[in-house]
Amino acid sequence: MQLLALNIIRFYQHFISPFKGFCCAYSHHTGHASCSTLGFRAIQRYGVIDGFFVLRRRLYLCGVSHRRYSPPKLRPHRKQRGDCDIGCDLPCDNGCKLPNLKSCPMFNVLNCADACNCDWPSSNKKDEKKEEEIHLPPKLERNTFAKSSIG
Repeated sequence: MQLLALNIIRFYQHFISPFKGFCCAYSHHTGHASCSTLGFRAIQRYGVIDGFFVLRRRLYLCGVSHRRYSPPKLRPHRKQRGDCDIGCDLPCDNGCKLPNLKSCPMFNVLNCADACNCDWPSSNKKDEKKEEEIHLPPKLERNTFAKSSIG
């Protein structure tokens, strides 16, 4: 089981991670090893079960560092998104009626089902307050050995 988990992580590191377009937020903001590297080491050292719990904690810290240090993304106004919000104060472009799931293509059912939700994505203030108290280590300063001129 341990060998299988390590091979899955190596496969991810070599064939998926280089092409996904972003890197580990924890590694980027602190200078420590990436989540996949830590997961590989933890599973190699502690086994699959205990290594998974170490990796789970790191992935949580990675998410915290992403939410804390990444620039906020602006959400478009509901009218610009084309949502039909029932019960919201914003007028709708198409007239407000419940989405008809039969008219939705099979791959687009979730978008049609979410069209009448006024508070998506919801923001949980308790989680934000709890994440503010989590310590993330400062960025590691790599020692650079400057060439000294002997003269």
